[in-house]
Amino acid sequence: KIDRSHFNIFYSETKPTRPTEELMLGTNGVSAIRPPLNIAPDSILNVRTQYRIDRDISILTVNPHMHLLGTNFLAYALTSNGDTIPLINIPRWDFRWQYFYTFKVMQKIPKGSIIVAEGTFDNTGNNPNNPYNPPREIIERQDLDGAGMRTTDEMFQFIITFLDYHEGDEQISLEPENRSLIKN
Repeated sequence: KIDRSHFNIFYSETKPTRPTEELMLGTNGVSAIRPPLNIAPDSILNVRTQYRIDRDISILTVNPHMHLLGTNFLAYALTSNGDTIPLINIPRWDFRWQYFYTFKVMQKIPKGSIIVAEGTFDNTGNNPNNPYNPPREIIERQDLDGAGMRTTDEMFQFIITFLDYHEGDEQISLEPENRSLIKN
């Protein structure tokens, strides 16, 4: 296998005029998970969390996060005029492929939109990733702000990296070969 990981470091003579911000929904974040992340043995649980955006933003990356019992993850924004903006859809969740996903161009999310994340957890013996045989109750841990979290515990998070929106952001490429086009 070939590892194609990379990172870029950019230097500038001037400070950024729009620093990036991060928003975390779900476990240890700004929004509650409904129903609570308490997964009974031999059960499948569908959960949802949501948060209303208070200003226009431009999303750079998203990071869905669950552990071994997660089976799918979907996130989108619902605008106040009824449009749906897809953010990510992972129909077959794999804990080993957690990542910050970068859009090809910035994604504008208008003020008043509701960002929604939905996921499913399978705590049955049919889930080959279930660390417990027989399955046992799994409860979301809140201690130490999640710092003591183990892979065998569960979380449901949706992390968004964004900027305040500026006109034309949705035309700015975030693809590596075009990063020189990014403006402050």
